Amino acid sequence: YRNENSFFELEPDEHTIVKTQETATSLTCIYYNVGGTGIDVTTVSAIINDTLSFTASIHNPDHLAVTGLAYPMIITRYALGAEDASEALLYPRNAGILYRNPKPQSFEPDSFHAWRFTPENGDTFHYPGQIFAQFLAYYNSVAGIYVACDDTTGQLKLIKPVHRNGLRLGFFHADDWSQSRDLGYHILLKSFIGDWYRAADLYREWTGSQHWSIPLSERKELPKWLLDSPPHIVLRIQGRLDEGPTEPNECFQPYEKAIPLLDKISEELDAPIAPIIMSWENKGPWVYPDCFPPAGTDESLCRFTKLVGQRGWHVGSYCNGTRWVTAHYWSGYNGRNYFEENNGAQTVCRTIDNMMWKECWDTSWRESYAACLGVERTREIAEDFCRHLMNDGLDYIQFLDQNVGCTAFPCYSSNHNHPPMPGHWMTQAMERLGSTFEKIRKESGRKMVFALEQPCCEFFIPYIQICDVRVGPPGHSYYNSGFVPLAMYLFHEYILFQGAFGCGQEPYHLQIRTAANLVWGVIPGGFLTQDGDLVNRDHTMPWSEWEPKLGDNDQSITMIKHATALRRGSGRPYLVYGRMQPPASIEDIYICQWQHGNENHVTPAVFHSAWKSPQGKFAVVLANWTDHPQTVTIRDSRLGKPCTVTIAPLDCALVEEKAQN
Repeated sequence: YRNENSFFELEPDEHTIVKTQETATSLTCIYYNVGGTGIDVTTVSAIINDTLSFTASIHNPDHLAVTGLAYPMIITRYALGAEDASEALLYPRNAGILYRNPKPQSFEPDSFHAWRFTPENGDTFHYPGQIFAQFLAYYNSVAGIYVACDDTTGQLKLIKPVHRNGLRLGFFHADDWSQSRDLGYHILLKSFIGDWYRAADLYREWTGSQHWSIPLSERKELPKWLLDSPPHIVLRIQGRLDEGPTEPNECFQPYEKAIPLLDKISEELDAPIAPIIMSWENKGPWVYPDCFPPAGTDESLCRFTKLVGQRGWHVGSYCNGTRWVTAHYWSGYNGRNYFEENNGAQTVCRTIDNMMWKECWDTSWRESYAACLGVERTREIAEDFCRHLMNDGLDYIQFLDQNVGCTAFPCYSSNHNHPPMPGHWMTQAMERLGSTFEKIRKESGRKMVFALEQPCCEFFIPYIQICDVRVGPPGHSYYNSGFVPLAMYLFHEYILFQGAFGCGQEPYHLQIRTAANLVWGVIPGGFLTQDGDLVNRDHTMPWSEWEPKLGDNDQSITMIKHATALRRGSGRPYLVYGRMQPPASIEDIYICQWQHGNENHVTPAVFHSAWKSPQGKFAVVLANWTDHPQTVTIRDSRLGKPCTVTIAPLDCALVEEKAQN
């Protein structure tokens, strides 16, 4: 709880009286006078079928400022008993993380610091937010432990694994507990047998029945052009790197100069495309809210969107989200006067010490602060920003580009019209912003799209049409460090995903990334350069230089072309509308090995995945990113008898249920 400007961790001590009530199927514990504060905590654990259910309530007669409840304390051994050391922990963060064979040093210690909302801990690592689902699973080849919340109201939580004399599957229920009340939902604990797909199936069964899970085919606001999977072609208007010079890229200024390059790309791909502008802000890339007029002028951007619209395409934009930028060291921007003249300090989140919440991750190239969505002015600035882009003709706005996962930032201010601590008000504030998006879409008179950086937290899926997800292909260091396509496995049938950037081993970056995007249900794309080629360097999570060029642009284009054709053609029921399934057993996949620079790469020549259409039909999708034909054998009872498939170079294949070849 919070007392003045200090935090204290309350645990039962010598002042605490504990009484229990036990039945055949439940245990109630009442902790009176916890920590000598006069607070009483009641916990209830009950067996319901094969599940152990937990809930709790707090009686707080003196209305102390209690900021959260850590419950239940679920701690397991790291070694669960299998002889093959096959332990793994599934964590719904980023697109999905699988910690294989974790050790105590894999996680932070279970200290009070681990559960605080502070700038050094980041401001996005909560649910609803960058943690996009409410569960953790730890398992081995014998059995596993699954823990989940059945909350349907988007209550704020910290969910993460920490070390506490073993592996703690940690849940911290953050909110204003100054009034006596109960938790409002249950935490469910059960065992399972299988791998991470089985754990995800348990959660998918629950989340798929909630109000946010509307199939894509029933989302009436989704435009046909987006469902047609246009490859996302990104135009970086200024600079090549975030942490680098911000000189204008003259090939895109004025914007109309990009039209011949985009025509060439569309012709080569034999498909409509979605041009996406980024780093366009006038005072330097990612400067917000002092960003208009855009670099290259509003007039030029309007002419560009009109020319693009004449081709049946639609222009999108990456943005900055609710981070107030006051300085950009590469462009020389100094926004302190603008910040003061526009009362920026009144909109910025506050720490427990009432200091402005300064961002930590971007301090080498800019100065920025998290802006509080509980402040109406923050929402109004966002609305004006999005309306400006709408009036410039954009149909696709990734405004929440750094509010990853639909994150509302935590705030302790006593003057922001919300409780002076992180809590459910953050979810409600993000809902108000989502309603603002809906209003702008209706005002536009056209089916605009609002996008998001990283997978959308399930609670906010109805407000977001497409997510920017960055895949880690098999064999890449990002994949080897734990990437799994969990978000796509859970939510693919409810929201679209695009992969204009992500990982891919050099010098075959785009071929490999496109193959991974395809099999995991993600719209492909790339970065355009001054001569119409696509960047083929491994920009991993951020960006990369355009030169020296690597790889073969023709092969990259061919891979994107074939992937797009499959998504728009026979693969559409699966790769656009379908539900990902546990993968099939694929034999005889050739393993490619090569060295590039200082990197040694070992990567399968064929990537694959399994899908089920809304009509219940099963299929396997395969992608051969190499320039040689590949032959594999598929053995899966869902297809019927085994089949052999030969895939042409830089091509993909769909093998449907009951297919013979």
